[in-house]
Amino acid sequence: MSDPSIAGKVCVVTGGSRGLGRAMTLALTAAGAKVVAPSHIADDIPLIEADVAGVIGNSGGDVHAMAADLRSADDCKGIIDATVDRFGQVDMVINNAGLGMRPFSENFMTERTKFWEADIGQVQATFDTNTMGPFHMAAIAVPHMLKQGWGRIVNVTTSIGTMQRNGFYPYGPSKTALEASTRIWAEDLDSTGITSNVLIPGRAADTAIMPTEWRESGTHHSGQEPADPCRHGATDSMAGVQRFRWYHRPTI
Repeated sequence: MSDPSIAGKVCVVTGGSRGLGRAMTLALTAAGAKVVAPSHIADDIPLIEADVAGVIGNSGGDVHAMAADLRSADDCKGIIDATVDRFGQVDMVINNAGLGMRPFSENFMTERTKFWEADIGQVQATFDTNTMGPFHMAAIAVPHMLKQGWGRIVNVTTSIGTMQRNGFYPYGPSKTALEASTRIWAEDLDSTGITSNVLIPGRAADTAIMPTEWRESGTHHSGQEPADPCRHGATDSMAGVQRFRWYHRPTI
């Protein structure tokens, strides 16, 4: 059954084929949204399309999965162009895709990389993915939203503790920059009908951003079991997805 507040909306979910993005893609399409799900892994495209086919029922939801590199401004433009070409508009951009600390250390909580030891190319790739990618996606999508007088930008960030934790450069600072950007965008968009907000996962999720050892053992360093992004089921609607202890920063 579709959710009338979501049915027919056109949403872009970056990294929409895996982890948190997959959960959002399934929930949104099950609620009747049209979702474009770009991923840097081309092999994921038929998988997420099959997953969506199994949950949409008669909701009217649909998915267009595509391969794209968010580090490329041209690819970001290609995502928005493909969204408008296929579905006629773009209502929401969820900047979910991101790079964490695993490229620097497989066991990054116990084997922490000092910032001067970090590979410079990987540092650049992290900022390009986590900070510049969302900027390009929002900057290219907003003109379309302005024409229709309505839109939503949602950026997935992280806790303040993670932003400032030793051994978490460049992931923490890249998300800090994204969160500060979100606030500025919200003010720039005031009175336009477009909002800019953040979603913050309540605890570590069982996704590829986590160390393999944690995922296989089912044990997070906090002592809590890593959260399964799809535990509540893909038919819960977007409101259901938010039960994964995510929240909107109330000031923006």
